[in-house]
Amino acid sequence: MKNKKGFTLVELLAVIVILAVLVTIAVPSTISISNKIKVNMYCSKIDTSIETAAKMYGEDRRESFSIDNATGYPTKVLTVKDLIDTGYLKKDQNAAPYVVDPRDKASEDLYNMSFKVYVKYNRVYVGFNDDVKTICGK
Repeated sequence: MKNKKGFTLVELLAVIVILAVLVTIAVPSTISISNKIKVNMYCSKIDTSIETAAKMYGEDRRESFSIDNATGYPTKVLTVKDLIDTGYLKKDQNAAPYVVDPRDKASEDLYNMSFKVYVKYNRVYVGFNDDVKTICGK
């Protein structure tokens, strides 16, 4: 009997099928994990950078707020652009969009995002729109 070297065609096909099954399982879960990380980065940026800058703005300029008829609290509507222009928030980059949304780096949604800064019981609060509340649970 001869000693054959190498793999048979059936053995090679079996290995290829097993690798294909592993790839079809691994790729979607990797993409899902990547999307979750981007959303967490987005929420962290809003919570740590934008909300903190808006509260500092409110503390320094609360006398310029006007009374909101619906709530009765001194309120001002701001955008991220306003915080950058007044020096309370630094740009992420020098070209548009100046503040990067980790979910979509080319989007200017975060740069143009508006929110309410209001004073209630002598404390400054920031109220985000429903999209941010839905995504980040704020």
